Amino acid sequence: MPVLLTSWTAIEEEIERLEVQIDETRRTYPARFTRVGARVDPVSQSVKVGAAINGRFPELIAGMSGRVIARRPSTLSSAR
Repeated sequence: MPVLLTSWTAIEEEIERLEVQIDETRRTYPARFTRVGARVDPVSQSVKVGAAINGRFPELIAGMSGRVIARRPSTLSSAR
């Protein structure tokens, strides 16, 4: 299950783009939050989140690994 810093959990609704970058394909896929964990890790100040990939991608199979990329609106506007 991916991990998200707790400073980001309050803005879950404000995240404009959530993506999953898969190691095996070296590609990024659109995703959405499915759940946010209730327990905060006191050392890393993070929570576990669930995410689901939006759409069907035949190159993806169960067991692949990757990471979640959550972009705040301010990150998107400064990157343009």
